[in-house]
Amino acid sequence: MASRKKTQGPPAPTYPHVPVGVQLERIKKANHGRKRVVILGSGMAGMVAAYELLSLGHKVEIIEASRRAGGRVRTHHFGGPSYVELGAMRVPPSHDYTHYYITQMGLDPKLIPFINSTNKNFLDIRGTVARAGDAQSKIYPLYKLSKWVQSQPSGGQVFGLLMDALINVLTEEQQAAMFAGVDNDILLQLISGQSLGDFLLANAGREVRDLIGAFTSLEVWWDKAISMYLRDEIVGTGSNLQTLDGGMSQLPDAVFAKVKKVVTFGREVMAIRNRPDEKKVTVVTRPTDGGAAEEGTYDYVLCTIPFSVLRRIELTGFSVDKMAAITQMTYANATKVGLDCRDRFWETKYGIFGGASISDLVQRQTYYPMNDLPAQPQPQVLRASFHRSGERRPSIHTTAPQTAPKMPSALKQQGPRRGALLGAYCWDSDARRLGAMSDDGRADAVVRNISRYHPELPKYVTGHASIDWEEDRWHGGAFVMLQPRELELYYHPAIRPEGRLFFAGEHCSVDQGWIQGALIASLRAVLEIVSV
Repeated sequence: MASRKKTQGPPAPTYPHVPVGVQLERIKKANHGRKRVVILGSGMAGMVAAYELLSLGHKVEIIEASRRAGGRVRTHHFGGPSYVELGAMRVPPSHDYTHYYITQMGLDPKLIPFINSTNKNFLDIRGTVARAGDAQSKIYPLYKLSKWVQSQPSGGQVFGLLMDALINVLTEEQQAAMFAGVDNDILLQLISGQSLGDFLLANAGREVRDLIGAFTSLEVWWDKAISMYLRDEIVGTGSNLQTLDGGMSQLPDAVFAKVKKVVTFGREVMAIRNRPDEKKVTVVTRPTDGGAAEEGTYDYVLCTIPFSVLRRIELTGFSVDKMAAITQMTYANATKVGLDCRDRFWETKYGIFGGASISDLVQRQTYYPMNDLPAQPQPQVLRASFHRSGERRPSIHTTAPQTAPKMPSALKQQGPRRGALLGAYCWDSDARRLGAMSDDGRADAVVRNISRYHPELPKYVTGHASIDWEEDRWHGGAFVMLQPRELELYYHPAIRPEGRLFFAGEHCSVDQGWIQGALIASLRAVLEIVSV
């Protein structure tokens, strides 16, 4: 394996977890013997586990059902500078595991700002179109709001201040317990049992809840656990975000280049027969393009297959608690639609560089390309806490719009500049409604809706690409998004090894839905394997 590069990047995170440097040192100290490890799945969790195990001298094989590596990190390239992220698309500065591997793969020079929202993005809510910077004067009057709520710049900011009020009553020990997946006192039990929608109704009322739902697109997730959002808020996932210029798939592609010799594509796992008493695991696979099934028996197996897919595989020798986690953990859906455009008219006509326009129509979020933004420093996003004098970094759902970057004068003189809109990024019920359509139907619906604030869009679109992650055969959902009490019930059984069978993936973390979560779970599993 190639020599390691010195860790660079953002400062150490402030949320309760094992920092990546500490975990890697634990792995190095615990490593002994030479093991043969079979890894099921070549997403980020599987490939990083292989990368680390190979570097420690172990023998590794990865079995992947699809014909590509990278899992739910998937960039679609239309050509030239035009691409969209159909999967993971942003990295918070606090996500040290993700930044560590970006550095190890030599991708630091590719990091560019990812802007969640600017004051020049559009809002299309309750039939009214306005710029995000005009939300208070044009969108707020559509709701019955108190003067305090009306004083806040966005519905997301209102949500963040409500979250801060709850976070500020939590001790450091209670916050650490939330990241450990336990509710060991009355307050944590109350929090773990409450949904996002019920929390907002109880603490803000119907009108404010509806406002927050429209501004954040979270109204399809009223049934999800409020604790999911509290953890994101504590971590601060919404400020100073970055992405990779040229696409996030560069990260899994770079890791794949390090481990490609041990990857076998096109083999679907049909059965996992665990025999913990014998310290053996049998895996039955078959070619996805037809052919006879084969079985192999191994001393160590790391399963990174999403539980949504594992559910349809024959499983024997699993504990009751593990099967409950596989059966009951809730996966969220997401549908994305990318639109290839022959010119970035939104820049020259509307002054929009990055960020997302938000709608309460089915496409929900429309992100503008982040590559080739004007070269200028992005402001650090902070928010004063609700009851304390300190400041807190918001989550991706609670940021207020930034001041839009200014258009360089030279840009006005240039000709057409090709680029792609992520025309739709929607979740759960909206994702299913849009996902039920054909690719062409999705694109038509998205273009029609965006034309409410970009009426010239149809004449610029030259192609499209989309994905419904719930319909994707090898994923069965976009990411884990849990309902009340599910984390406390199923997290520990989900991550617990079953004899010589180990588990990793974002579903085996408390940072669900992020690359960081997959990597934390990956290195935890590596530590467990090398410690045996």
